[in-house]
Amino acid sequence: MIARMNSEVLSIGNEVLSGRTLDTNFQVLARLLEESGAHVVGHQTVPDDPAAIADALRLAWSRADLVVTTGGLGPTPDDLTVDAVAAVLGRAVVTDEGVLSALRARWRTWGRDMPPNNERQARVPERATVWPNPVGSAPGILAEHEGRHVVLLPGVPEEMKAIAAASLAPWVRARSALRVEYALVRTVGIAESVLEARLADAAFDGAWIAYLPGQGGVDVRIALPSGGTDVARAQFAESVRTQVVRRAKDFVYATEDRTLEQVVGDLLLADGLRVAVAESCTGGLLGGRITATPGSSQYFEGGVICYSNAAKVAHAGVAPALIEAHGAVSEEVARALAAGVAARFGTACGIGVTGVAGPDGGTSEKPVGTVHIAAVGPRGAYHRPLKLTGNRAQIRERSVTAALDLMRRLLAGLPATSPDAMGTPPPRTAVSPS
Repeated sequence: MIARMNSEVLSIGNEVLSGRTLDTNFQVLARLLEESGAHVVGHQTVPDDPAAIADALRLAWSRADLVVTTGGLGPTPDDLTVDAVAAVLGRAVVTDEGVLSALRARWRTWGRDMPPNNERQARVPERATVWPNPVGSAPGILAEHEGRHVVLLPGVPEEMKAIAAASLAPWVRARSALRVEYALVRTVGIAESVLEARLADAAFDGAWIAYLPGQGGVDVRIALPSGGTDVARAQFAESVRTQVVRRAKDFVYATEDRTLEQVVGDLLLADGLRVAVAESCTGGLLGGRITATPGSSQYFEGGVICYSNAAKVAHAGVAPALIEAHGAVSEEVARALAAGVAARFGTACGIGVTGVAGPDGGTSEKPVGTVHIAAVGPRGAYHRPLKLTGNRAQIRERSVTAALDLMRRLLAGLPATSPDAMGTPPPRTAVSPS
């Protein structure tokens, strides 16, 4: 057992270093390593260059017991991680016959012969341990050198995650005495600074708190103090969550690792309800978020992307006179979209989104970032106006998050919004759908 296992991650690949590919692998690996008991002390990004990879590995080993690489294990000549690591280890590169056999079998299941270049994925440093890849080709590779270890993982995110969860995490847990446990509370609709101010006087003795903003919400993640019995730690975690919920109130949507769309789905299921969506500026992103959850067919009926005014009329039942009088981006049209799509699909609940996502199309009266969302359900109907900032993608994603939150609030019997979160208007009274 290592009292404190330090680890470092090497992200390898020209496409990552150039910024053309977003490095989500580090985020996943850092979280998995920390939760498994390996403190992350560094992260490097290097190109597909043997010398650069070797230098980065030596530097990482100067401060870490475990180095995890991701990338450079593919079948093409620019995949050089195995060769670079083997050179640092002072070992030859050999072909693992078990991996080669599995690769050929994988290709046979597709009814094809394996191309010769795929044999490169069976190459490993001599005396290394191979970890199977449950969802792809290149295996994980573990090697020891002078009391320190290096793990090679594929760069394909799904393959990296699968090997890390199945092999890396158990390997770390078996060797590290450190156990890092967390309490998690997820919020939406409240600014990070406002949330921090609300929690400033909370008693988190011995715990470390982090505020993690993203996609319209802020996660509160509390690292629990080590030591004590399992019962005592569970009681402390519950105390932490209770304090956060008491201060953050209805901005809290989950006290576990669940998404906002999953929570909305749970609420719909609990009442035996189904929902449909009508989207203008979000262009299908709302339906995509909802249906990303397995089992969403139990409560999601369908939706329409009604970008033009004609589509709003034809597919969501919006009255032309309403658009003429108030404009497509308006409270009245958002409410009509929500009610109209629910009627069109025969569902008890509906969500409507309309807005100006930019970068063009704004006016002095309705600038870019002006969005109206509405939700209808058995409890009534809600509307929320939004004045969003950011680029087009950010405005669209934030609109989706706000729409899901509005549906959550309607289903849970909460006010449509709160006045102290981010300068939003006071809550409106629910009204019966027309």
